[in-house]
Amino acid sequence: MPELPEVESVLRCLRDAPISIIGRTVLKVNILRENVITGDQQQFVSALTGSVFKEIRRHGKYLFFRFTESCGTKSVWMMLHLRMTGKLFLVPENEAQLKHTRLSLLLDKGLALRFDDPRAFGRVQLVQSIAEITGRLGPDGLCLEQTELLQRLAKQKRQLKPLLLDQGFVAGIGNIYADEILFRAKLHPCSRADRLDSQELTLLCTAITEVLQQAVSLKGANIDGVFEAGMFPVAVYGRAKQPCPVCSALIQREKLAGRGTHFCPVCQICKI
Repeated sequence: MPELPEVESVLRCLRDAPISIIGRTVLKVNILRENVITGDQQQFVSALTGSVFKEIRRHGKYLFFRFTESCGTKSVWMMLHLRMTGKLFLVPENEAQLKHTRLSLLLDKGLALRFDDPRAFGRVQLVQSIAEITGRLGPDGLCLEQTELLQRLAKQKRQLKPLLLDQGFVAGIGNIYADEILFRAKLHPCSRADRLDSQELTLLCTAITEVLQQAVSLKGANIDGVFEAGMFPVAVYGRAKQPCPVCSALIQREKLAGRGTHFCPVCQICKI
């Protein structure tokens, strides 16, 4: 599943492309799978047709695109969540369409923004403001100050892995990076937050920042070929029964809170 680093990579690619999506006019909206749009489809088509891309923002795993009318007096936001297999492509309009393209926005300059999603879990929705979505989320993992994170951790009595996966605690961390963060911090996924001493809490906060920043700089992780450009070197995720890169003990995989969880039984301290 695309997590914060992969979604940030998508944002930067669309925003910083040689012909950026910013400033492009939507000439036509093609909905190729009905359930890709949450809400009224006719309203969606009407709101976007003829509008202009003004900016892209991200919070956690969500992307937000702001459009204005051609005269620039009224704005509308489009929320997009990639879920498990979603991808966004800014391509020449005449490029062959992929089998699993769910939504296509035809733009000026001969371009098209296409949302491809083989498993069809991704969702697109019009919102009046970003706060409609972010109001139920925690702070973005990439923007979180260490002091704030330490304060949030001090109030928790939960196991670390489920806590990191809780988007209401910190937005953007999923299964891949939760495992990588805990390995980097040398903490067992089953450890409880309230059992950590001040040094361990600081290590966890530092690991969250370092892992997310490194993954963003490397365009995320390429897991199962979903993000081919991703070069983040996973240390434990998906490496069950392979040697730990630090101590050579075999990486273990267990189910925790219903999620496959990878860790080193030697390097990662368990405090319950």
